[in-house]
Amino acid sequence: MSRKLKIVICIFTIVVFVLTSSVFALAQEDSGIIDFYTVFSKDDVNKNRVGNSVYNWSIYMPQDAYINKDPKGSYFSMSSNSYKANINVEAILNKEGYTSLDEILLYGQDLISGEYSGSKLYSLKKGKDKQGQEYIEATSVFTDSFYVFVDEEESSGTFNLIRIYLSKNKRYNYIYRLTISMDLNFYSQHKNLLYKIADSFETNFDRNNPNIKDLADNVTSWRVHKNTSYGWQIDLPPFWKSTDIYNLEYNSSTQSFAPLYTDEEMGISTQKQQQDTSSIIPSDSQQEYDEYLSVSFVTNSNISFDKWVSQEIKSIELYNKELLKVISSKSLNIGTSKAKIYDLRIRKSLNKTFVEKRLYVDSNNNKYVVRLYVTEEKYNKDKQKYERIINSFKVLPAKSRYFDAILWSGDLKPQNTLKTVKLNKAPFEMKISKDYKTNMPYYYYSYFSQIIASSIPSAQGISDIETVMLYNTPYSILTINGGINVDPAEKIIKNTMQTWVESNEYKSKAVNMNLLKYADKNLSIYKFTYFYNISNLSELAKGNPNRDFNFMNLQNRIIYMIKYNQYYYTIDLSIPVLYYNSYTVSDFENFVKSIKIDKIDFSKLNLKFVKEDLEKFKKKE
Repeated sequence: MSRKLKIVICIFTIVVFVLTSSVFALAQEDSGIIDFYTVFSKDDVNKNRVGNSVYNWSIYMPQDAYINKDPKGSYFSMSSNSYKANINVEAILNKEGYTSLDEILLYGQDLISGEYSGSKLYSLKKGKDKQGQEYIEATSVFTDSFYVFVDEEESSGTFNLIRIYLSKNKRYNYIYRLTISMDLNFYSQHKNLLYKIADSFETNFDRNNPNIKDLADNVTSWRVHKNTSYGWQIDLPPFWKSTDIYNLEYNSSTQSFAPLYTDEEMGISTQKQQQDTSSIIPSDSQQEYDEYLSVSFVTNSNISFDKWVSQEIKSIELYNKELLKVISSKSLNIGTSKAKIYDLRIRKSLNKTFVEKRLYVDSNNNKYVVRLYVTEEKYNKDKQKYERIINSFKVLPAKSRYFDAILWSGDLKPQNTLKTVKLNKAPFEMKISKDYKTNMPYYYYSYFSQIIASSIPSAQGISDIETVMLYNTPYSILTINGGINVDPAEKIIKNTMQTWVESNEYKSKAVNMNLLKYADKNLSIYKFTYFYNISNLSELAKGNPNRDFNFMNLQNRIIYMIKYNQYYYTIDLSIPVLYYNSYTVSDFENFVKSIKIDKIDFSKLNLKFVKEDLEKFKKKE
C-alpha cells in the first residue's frame, strides 16, 4: 500500500470518527466544552450554566445554546438546536403577595398557563427539585392539527413544560416561571434531555461558581461615558445604562440614562405597597423613572450664551406655578466653557416631588443641555451622588467627522404662528396656533383619563357631528365639535351639566366648576371651567398613604358650548394640571375670539357673561 493511500485512509477514518461522534453526542450527555464566544466572549468558553445574580436564578446551558439576552435580564430566552428546544425564564415580581404554591394554583392560573394557554393540558401537579424547592409543573402539547381533541397519539407539534417556583427569600420577592418547548417527535425519544434542563433550574445564583455566566449587568463601580459623536463625557453611577426615554424637546442628538434595576430589584428597599384603586395610573401609561439623566447637543449657533439660556429656560413657564419652584440658579465655568445651572423642584403628584437640575453649557458656540431628574426623597438621601453626576460633565475636543452646522430654532425670524381650522358639517372657523398638531403622536396616548371617576362627556344629544382633535406639547388637547342639534340651548346645557354636577369631582369639591352664560338673539354661549383644587385633593387623600393623584393625568378643562340656530358647537381645551399655565389659557381665549360662525365674528362681540348656579342642574329628588 502506497504512502499516499495510507494518508487518505487515515484522514477518512478521522473524519468518519468526528462525524459519528458529533451525531452520537446529540443524544448523550454534553461534554461541557462550550464554544459560543460569538454570543458572549472568549472568557466564557468553559461556562455550562447561565443565570442572573440580581434576580437570583441559574440554569444549565447546552453547549450550542444561543442566548437572546435582555439587557435587564428579568426575561431570559435561550434556544438549542441539539435539544430541539426553546428555554425561557421569567422573574415576575410577586405583586399579589402569594405565600404558597397552593395560592398560585387557586388564584394565579394566568401564571401557570402563560403564553401556551391554547395548548392541550396533559398534566398539572406539584413536584420538588434536588434542593428541596417545590414547584408547580404543567405539561401541554400544541399541535397545528384542525382536530385538536381527537383521541389519538399526537404525531407532530410542540411539547411544553412550565414550572412555577415561588421564592422563599424575602429579598428576592419573585415568582419564577420556567418554560421549555421541545419538538414533540424529538421529546418522545429524548425525554431525558428536556428534564435534564428542567431539573437543573435553581432559584439561587452561586457567585462562587466559575462556570456560571451572569447575565446581570455587573458594573458596580462608577465609570466615564463618552459620546464621541457630539463631543462630551459624563460620569455614570453603578448599574446606570443608556435608555430609550423619548425626549420631546430635542431630537436624536439627545442621549438618556437611567438605572437598569429598581431599588426593589436591587434589594435596597422593600416592595411598594399597592395603591388605592382610585389612584392607579392607567396600565398603558409610560414608564416613569425615579431618576434619569439626559444630555442634548442643541446647536453650534453663535447666538450669545445669555440669550440662548434665557430662551431655553422659558420652558419652565409652561409648568403650573403651584407645582414648580426655582430653588436656585448660578453661573459657572467648566474649563473654558460658560455654564449656568438651575435647580428646580417639581411636584408631579400629591406624594411625589422631583428635583431637576438643568445645566446649560456653551463651548466655542457648541451648546449642550444636561438634565438630571430625581425624586426629592432619593436626592436628599444621596446628594453627593447626583452632584457628582451633574458636575462631571465635560466637553471633548473630538467629534464625529460627519458633524456639521445644526440650526437653533431661536435664531429663526418670527413666523406666522396661526392657522385656520374649519368644519364641513357646520359653518365654523377658528384661528389657532401652529403648535397644535392634527395628528396624535404615539407618546400622547397615555395621559388623558380622569383619575377620581370615569371620563365625563362634554355634551349630549348631538347628532351629525364633526370632531377635530389637536394636540400640543406639553400634552394639551384641543377638541372642536360641531354639528346639527335642533334641541333648545337650555335643554342641551341641562343634559350636559347634570352629568358634571352629579360627579364625584363636584360632590367632593376636588374640582372647582363654574358656568358662565351669554345670550343674544339666536346665539347662546356658555363657558364652563373645570379646575382641580390641589388642596382639596390633599384632604381627600389624608389618612390613606397609598392614595395619590398624578398631576400629569388629571386634566383641567375650559369648554365653550355654543348654540347658533340649528347648530351646536363645543370648543374644549384639556390641560394636564402639571402644565396648567396662564400662557396656554391666554392663547386659548384669543383663539375663541377669532371664531366665525356664518356672519357672526366673535372678535366683534361684547361678551359679558353672567354666572349660572350649578345647583339648579342637580337631579330633583
